Amino acid sequence: MDNRPIGVFDSGLGGLTVVKSIIDNLPNEDIIYLGDTARVPYGGRSHEMLTSFVHSDFAFLLSKEVKAIVIACNTADSQTRTVMEKYYNIPIVGVVEPAGKQAAEYTKTNEIGIIGTSSTVESNAYPNIIKKYNPDVKVIQVACPLLAPLVENEKTSKDDIVLRKVLSEYLMSFQNTNIDTLILGCTHYPLIRDAIAEFLPDVRLISSGFASTHTLIDLLDNNNLRNGMSHPGRIKYYVTDAPEKFAHSAEMFLSMPISKVELVKI
Repeated sequence: MDNRPIGVFDSGLGGLTVVKSIIDNLPNEDIIYLGDTARVPYGGRSHEMLTSFVHSDFAFLLSKEVKAIVIACNTADSQTRTVMEKYYNIPIVGVVEPAGKQAAEYTKTNEIGIIGTSSTVESNAYPNIIKKYNPDVKVIQVACPLLAPLVENEKTSKDDIVLRKVLSEYLMSFQNTNIDTLILGCTHYPLIRDAIAEFLPDVRLISSGFASTHTLIDLLDNNNLRNGMSHPGRIKYYVTDAPEKFAHSAEMFLSMPISKVELVKI
């Protein structure tokens, strides 16, 4: 047993969908969440700058004596995880490989769609992972740079006219394909899952954040790292800018209010 907290970070709010999944599946675990809101978004940064940002995220979480770190950002995971695994002696869980593996194992048509930020799509991280587990799969990727900002501005209803218009443009790319699985390759996208499902009703939607939770569970069990306490886990939230705005928006991601967000410099 190990009662130290789990560290989770993202550039902003999206990683809270991962926190929600951890709360639902590992209710006794303590969590330290870092939202690097001063430097959001991570997408579009150079590899060198992004790596520097992620090093500072790791340093902060390690200062809180976490037992494992979840990179709850597709951009950070796809571009820096390999470096972090070489540099830090701590269990690391990303979001890309769990979702890619799950999709590769599920597909029956051997065609998988991916939607994500431009940086995630350009990295080709998902196709590389998918083909590692199923080399016969055809992968169709679509960059959706407007979706995360829409979610952050609370445009999440499946009836929202703006959201539907943007989704119709992006998801048109999957017409005349045979995809039976779509990876939601950004941790913001679970909040618009219902809207996406209306355009692709017969396609299985895989959340990168939710898939990572199952990998985290296996990691904790295999290394005897589960929290042995019987009470519900405690969660502490830290951001690098605008804590009041973060607290307001967090309720949408977590489906519950949060009482305190601490401002930190990293």
